[in-house]
Amino acid sequence: MRILLPVIALCLLSGCSLFNRGGKISTGGVTVTAQPDAGKPATLSTAEAGTSMAIPAGSTIKVTQTEATPASPATTVTEIVPSAPTEIRHTEKKVNADSGTVDTSVALKKIEAAESRVLLYVAIGAALLGGFFVWAQYPTPAIACGVASAAFFMAWKLSDLPDWFWAVGAVAIAAGIAIYLGHKRGLYEPVPEK
Repeated sequence: MRILLPVIALCLLSGCSLFNRGGKISTGGVTVTAQPDAGKPATLSTAEAGTSMAIPAGSTIKVTQTEATPASPATTVTEIVPSAPTEIRHTEKKVNADSGTVDTSVALKKIEAAESRVLLYVAIGAALLGGFFVWAQYPTPAIACGVASAAFFMAWKLSDLPDWFWAVGAVAIAAGIAIYLGHKRGLYEPVPEK
């Protein structure tokens, strides 16, 4: 427990990727949440513009409203006479928000890693099988499994290798198992020492 609590605290304070699900930008009551693994960052900008016009007392304000009809246009005229000085204000607020785009290279790398994870598991299995052959005192199958483990690991880790490179590991494992089974069945007899 003494070790677990500091590790959790460091993970939280360092912004561990397990908890990083996209940042947030807030301004003027508007919040934008960024995409996880963002390729283009989230942006948020607000702009306010407005005009105002002072109207002295006793002025006449006419508002004309016209509705279109097929026969003739209809008009409505409204007159406003303020009894005290007033002001007309027109305010515009523009908000431009973009949550960003997902970096597709990160998603493709995750898919590629998930597809090739089997090669890693087979590399570990070949290493364990090689350990068994060392324990059973069969050096040639142990070496074959070691070569297979290295071949599968390289096929998993290095992307510039050809796709068939894992077949080298498969052949090495098959050869090691064949030698072991052949010896167990008595098909192979060691050369007697002189």
